[in-house]
Order: sequence, then structure tokens, then C-alpha cells
Amino acid sequence: MAGLKKKNCELNISFMSSQRIRVYNRKYFKKDKATDVIAFPAGESIVSNHEARSTKHEFLGDIAISTDRAKHNAKIYGTSFLEETVLYVIHGVLHLLGYEDTSLEKRDLMKAKENEIFQRVKKNLR
Repeated sequence: MAGLKKKNCELNISFMSSQRIRVYNRKYFKKDKATDVIAFPAGESIVSNHEARSTKHEFLGDIAISTDRAKHNAKIYGTSFLEETVLYVIHGVLHLLGYEDTSLEKRDLMKAKENEIFQRVKKNLR
């Protein structure tokens, strides 16, 4: 991803309903609610990463994205479904790379990086 200085990486992205992502949020984060994106870094991966190990690529982890949330939030924020989904992918990748949004300072740093990357990618969306 542009500006992140990572090469030869792999990750898994799963697209799911709000009901399904709520199950993951409850099981792994003890939050009984749906969310837009959840990231599981490689050490916490919910699927096997043996393929990445055998291909000499660094396995970053898994990202779960709620397509229901993307559709809903696109209407609220005046974006397209594709733009909203791309934002979730970027957000998830940043989490896999160690960015956090657990405090205001960390959230601002992550949001700035997210916006920087999105602006680079946005011009290529169709």
C-alpha cells in the first residue's frame, strides 16, 4: 500500500453481513454490536497462515468488513459503496501494521494516515 513501505505481504479480507461481524466482535473483543471493520494481526489470525509462510511473503493477518455497514455509511456520508469499502480496507491494513485508535492522539494519527492513503487511491476508483 502506498506510503507504508511494505513489500511482499499477504492478508486475507472477508466481506460479511453486520450480523456475522457482530459475532466476531462479541467473540474476540467482548463487544456485542456490529462494527464496520475488524482486523486480526497475524499473531491473532482467525485463519491459517501456512500458505503465506510457504511463499516467503509476510502474512499481515485478516480483515473482516461489514458490507451492510459500508452500504449504510455510504448513504450517511455521501460516499459510494466502493469508497466506503476501500476506506475500511485501508483502516484494517493500518491496524495490521500496528496503528491504533484507542486514544484521541492515536486516532488522529491513524485518521491522518488513512486520509493520506485514501486520497492517493481515490483517483483510481471507478
